[in-house]
Amino acid sequence: MPATATTTVAHAYQARTTDYDGAVSERPLTAAEADDLIAWAIVENDEVVPDTDRSGRLTITRTITGRATGTDRRTLRRVVRLEPTVRPRRLTERQYQDLDLVADQEDSSSPARRDGGRVHAGFGSIPPAAAERLLAAGWLTEDPDGTVQVSFAGRVAMVLHQHRTETGHMGTDKEIVQADGVRVWAPGIPLYLARCSCGHRDEHHYEAQAAAQAASRAHRAAHLRALFA
Repeated sequence: MPATATTTVAHAYQARTTDYDGAVSERPLTAAEADDLIAWAIVENDEVVPDTDRSGRLTITRTITGRATGTDRRTLRRVVRLEPTVRPRRLTERQYQDLDLVADQEDSSSPARRDGGRVHAGFGSIPPAAAERLLAAGWLTEDPDGTVQVSFAGRVAMVLHQHRTETGHMGTDKEIVQADGVRVWAPGIPLYLARCSCGHRDEHHYEAQAAAQAASRAHRAAHLRALFA
């Protein structure tokens, strides 16, 4: 029988729920519990919205509309706000590669498995200590049979690592002729560029830095939303 390793089940999220009646409650969720909650929300067509910054926060909203009394109709909402326990910014390049190794095997006939603490994924593997850190952060989950998957928290961290947006700028200097006939270069208003670590370059040049930053966030947000489509 293969050796198994003991993993301390850490909490991946702190969940703050505002119920239909306005009552507020909080509780921690493991990565597996959060995955079940998010997966069920997607099946039920609830709204799952990631924050557009790099916080990794998620908001799940369920809306119901029905008759309260007589012909009156009421719309009620239940909102669950998920705050990650471990910030996605802490994901290192090596950890990203390890998560990607596991993710690549998830749709194969041989998904990643943990044996003796080491995670085996295809032709690669993750050492026990590194695997334990990923599990403790809630970025990996392990089934009772040893199968390992990337959690939703891990997928969000991966997308944020892939899409580290930045705002650059380009000069618009131009040559002018002074009154004395001398030609000189005069500084113009800079144009701002929206860029991403994935290689994306927005085709527009923005006169306002805030507009370029908004375009960068929109690019990142699109990839985050795709996780929950």
